[in-house]
Amino acid sequence: MSSSITINPYEIQQISQAHTISSSKLRSLAQKAEGLATAVEKKWDDFSAQERELLKALIYTSIINKDCNEGFLASLRTRLSLAWILIRGETDALADYLNALIRLKNAVLGAIEKEHQNYEQRMAEVVQEALAKSGDRPALTPDEFCEWLSSVSD
Repeated sequence: MSSSITINPYEIQQISQAHTISSSKLRSLAQKAEGLATAVEKKWDDFSAQERELLKALIYTSIINKDCNEGFLASLRTRLSLAWILIRGETDALADYLNALIRLKNAVLGAIEKEHQNYEQRMAEVVQEALAKSGDRPALTPDEFCEWLSSVSD
């Protein structure tokens, strides 16, 4: 892996489990998560197998443990911390942190998806199929597109 990025398991744990939350800590963790997401997007193949497994475990654990009883107290502690942030009006730091976590999760899941041996071929097939089907349909006007978009989002 590149010498400019070092994965510290303790920092990974902090990113995914910010228990004592202050706006400055959230901003710091958000910056770390953003940096890690960028590294994953650009240099996934440069990560060692152990680093990739650590990142996969982080993301899978965050997805799986949403409903786990074991996480109830941690969840309660986090909710109280988040309530305190809201009371103090420090929502910008919270939004930055949550957006960074979402970006990191998407980056890792995207990298995992691309590791699949048939990914490139399957994506090319899907795009070709979509383009072939789109040739049969007339182009939408901007108003029709807005109407379609509204109907999809309902």
